[in-house]
Amino acid sequence: LQIILIFIALFSVLFLNSCVDEIFFGKSGFRKILYFSMEGQTGNTVIRKDSLKIYLTVSHDSDITSLRPDSVLLSTFAALTPAADSARDFSDPQEYTVTAENGEKAVYAVAVKQEGAEPQLENSGFDDWYTPAGKNFQEPGLDENSIWATANNGVTVLNEDNYNTTPLLISSSDYAAQLVTKDLGILAIGQRMGSATLFTGAFVLNILDPPSSARFGVSFTAKPKGFSVDLKYTAGSPYKDNRGTTLDKTDSADVYVLLENREDENAVKRVGTGWYRFADKSDFETINVNIIYGQLPAETPDYQKPANNLYGDVDDKITHISVVFASSANGIYYEGGVNSTLIVNNFRLIY
Repeated sequence: LQIILIFIALFSVLFLNSCVDEIFFGKSGFRKILYFSMEGQTGNTVIRKDSLKIYLTVSHDSDITSLRPDSVLLSTFAALTPAADSARDFSDPQEYTVTAENGEKAVYAVAVKQEGAEPQLENSGFDDWYTPAGKNFQEPGLDENSIWATANNGVTVLNEDNYNTTPLLISSSDYAAQLVTKDLGILAIGQRMGSATLFTGAFVLNILDPPSSARFGVSFTAKPKGFSVDLKYTAGSPYKDNRGTTLDKTDSADVYVLLENREDENAVKRVGTGWYRFADKSDFETINVNIIYGQLPAETPDYQKPANNLYGDVDDKITHISVVFASSANGIYYEGGVNSTLIVNNFRLIY
């Protein structure tokens, strides 16, 4: 009897659905700009949902009087006016009207700032931090539009208190970023050690392929000669591999900058490389690292070379920058020293 009743219920639902007109629920009233990027853009776009204002920055050599969006995502069934392929003068903010399927409209103001010839990355002093919605940890930046990301969301999967990148008050209002490698416990099968990672880009958790969760790089076009940063580091002990087995090794930290040409996403070219791997630094030290353009010398350690072995020429256009800090250099293999601690502050590009 129960099976018969279930069958009747299912049949009734299917029958009623077949009789409902396709516009029974009316036309959509959604009229949002979900994503907006501009040709020549550097860094991330900031979309203020409450005020309907959009802020972004373009490179110093862009013609701000004639710019057009290169990627716009709207609510389903919505339309944009003027069209995204129209060039406009962004010396002053420009308005874009989003019209929903039902005819309702929303007007967004897009403000474009032009960076200087020697740009620095926003919040590279790591003084600004925010708490993501629904999380109990902080991330570097003013809000979710930050160019900086961490692996906090990944290491908290099994234990919400496992977050390992946090703000550290140095003096007065001066904050640094503190990165700590943690033993994630026996439940983290094959991924025992959680290196802390701070980088430019975004972290989108992929349970099936955890290493791909970190999406390195943000839009950038300048050509710095090198970088400087204040560092302090203590290698933790014991050193464990991805299964929790103790190894006779000493941990080290990684700091590096990669400049890439991503015009062809299937053939990303490494244009510039600046890399610094080091062990203990008991006191803060300001280090300066040169960026090498073009192909790296043959004697360069393999870990510094591009995985696809593709190099750009010295004069190639740069489209992206990846700045990475890691408390365990081999954290990508889920190994490192327990409580290895890296503190970073005042990152600057040198021109």
